Amino acid sequence: MWNQRKKIRCPKYSYAPIGSRWAVYRWLEIGDILEVDKVGEFPTSEEARKECYRLNGWKYEEPEKRKNNLKY
Repeated sequence: MWNQRKKIRCPKYSYAPIGSRWAVYRWLEIGDILEVDKVGEFPTSEEARKECYRLNGWKYEEPEKRKNNLKY
């Protein structure tokens, strides 16, 4: 059963593929409704990720630094 009081938590900005390109979306919650607007399109996922992190105010790490932090 759906609970009306349950809040959906998502970042203010996110990114997703569109065909061969990537788009950054802005999420806006108005009462019980989520509204999504496309902010921009980028040729690579890394560029879209970087823009998404910048808009959310998160710390962005280059791909080489992320790979080095993986633990096996």
